[in-house]
Amino acid sequence: MIDPKQFERGSDFRGDYPRQVNEELAFFVGRYLVKYLKDLKEIPASAAPKIVVGRDGRLTSPAIYAALIQGISSAGGIALPGGLATTDTVCWAAGARLNGADAGVMITASHNPPEYNGIKMVRPIKTGALPGLDTIRPTYLKPYLEADSKSVVAAAASASSLPFPGTPVPIVQDFVRHACRWAPDRASFTGTIVIDPGNGVGSVLLDPLRAEVPGARVDAIAAMIDGRFPSRPSNPGLPGALDALGKAVRERGALFGAAFDGDADRLFMVDENGDVISGDQLLEAIIAFTLPAATGTNKSVAFTGTCSWGVVDTIQQFGGTPYLCKVGQDTLKAAMQKVGTVWGGESSAHYNFPESYYQDSGIIALMAFWQALHAGGKTVSEVIEALPCWHHSGEINIRVQSDDWQNISKQVVDQIAGSYREGGDSYVLEIDGVSVYTPKSETYADESVLFAAAPGDKDGQRYRHVMDGYRPDWWFSIRRSNNEPLLRLNVESSSGKTLKKKTVQMLQEVRGLCKSIGGAATDVVDWGTLKGLKKKAAKKK
Repeated sequence: MIDPKQFERGSDFRGDYPRQVNEELAFFVGRYLVKYLKDLKEIPASAAPKIVVGRDGRLTSPAIYAALIQGISSAGGIALPGGLATTDTVCWAAGARLNGADAGVMITASHNPPEYNGIKMVRPIKTGALPGLDTIRPTYLKPYLEADSKSVVAAAASASSLPFPGTPVPIVQDFVRHACRWAPDRASFTGTIVIDPGNGVGSVLLDPLRAEVPGARVDAIAAMIDGRFPSRPSNPGLPGALDALGKAVRERGALFGAAFDGDADRLFMVDENGDVISGDQLLEAIIAFTLPAATGTNKSVAFTGTCSWGVVDTIQQFGGTPYLCKVGQDTLKAAMQKVGTVWGGESSAHYNFPESYYQDSGIIALMAFWQALHAGGKTVSEVIEALPCWHHSGEINIRVQSDDWQNISKQVVDQIAGSYREGGDSYVLEIDGVSVYTPKSETYADESVLFAAAPGDKDGQRYRHVMDGYRPDWWFSIRRSNNEPLLRLNVESSSGKTLKKKTVQMLQEVRGLCKSIGGAATDVVDWGTLKGLKKKAAKKK
């Protein structure tokens, strides 16, 4: 059974098993990927496309992995089976064209719950000074599904006669060695760190990492790969998910703790006291290490619009140029490649490295941070305390309880943009939902001047150059989910007291608009970092 809607998704195949993602879908994705690569005509007509394939530790991943490899073989492609691997390992193998790879595929649902699975696809591309990776979207394969509709039964029937995936090629150890380039002093690292793979596939990184840091101790919790994720959610960003890691760090006197999501392309951290370091703070910390060491005149950094203004402060403090982007890896990577940034990342714990095909990688971020910590001689908490102080709500998710949620959500965002623009004391930026920065400055007449058009995106629809000399008192962003009935709210202020007040105000405004526009009830399904506001907001409805 194939769900045609999967071929309309933006960045990857993703859904619950077996209703939305299953072996049949995987088989045809493998077939269509080979056809797509052949049609690009970047591979000699006589050559068979080579595709490195990896999988995470979900219970359904082995069967989906095998079916996809069979699909590749059925279309005349050559699968390079990577076996258990992290997403960043597979992306690196594709970017490096390891064993002649023309593309990479990862079987994973990333941070989603155990009942989900998915398929991510990338291919190496030339982007200018440095090579990069292009995401192969499900929509790129949709024409092959439509053209193949009459021969589906015959093609599927032949799958059972195709060979088993075969012996995995060793890619993880090579990738860890590559990641350790960001820690040139690793042979002299000492002390203990604690890593929490959360029963995810990140556990495959542990032994190769230990071999690279012989003088340090790399402890682990929840290290057994188990697709049921019994120790904690596969998303370390959920409330309470890092509690066990924090406890382990305190008990063992570790330098810090690091956690990976289900496919280990994101990095979450706690300091030596077990306190959680936000994605924004880790972004700022790595920027503070990266920019002073950057060579050349271009010291630009790209980040997504939900990040703290502290990211802007930090970039400008160290002589860099900030570029604000739409949320999402595709846009962030495009901005980094067009502008030629030295670094980039998202507050959701994605950190991107231009010298590794602009990919996001948990283990590279870990090694880059550890190297900087070693060189600086400070504790993690001292590093974080030195960063600009802002008060951020985290991302608050508001569920719209209506079948017409898409239309209601769009109208809510549009009305908020209009009302704040008419108010006249705020900059209103609409490249990703709406972001509102208050108050205005005499230096910049409007948002088109403060957030200037940037190289490669002159219409400013994907990313903007943030000019110097402006700092809001407070700001918020509201954007709608494309796939779920959710409105995502972020609020930040230079004052903790103002943050609470403005967050309650914005929650009332958003929920009131949902009610007045479409008669829709709402509930908050994720309170970000401000869970204490739940009772306060409930009283003021």
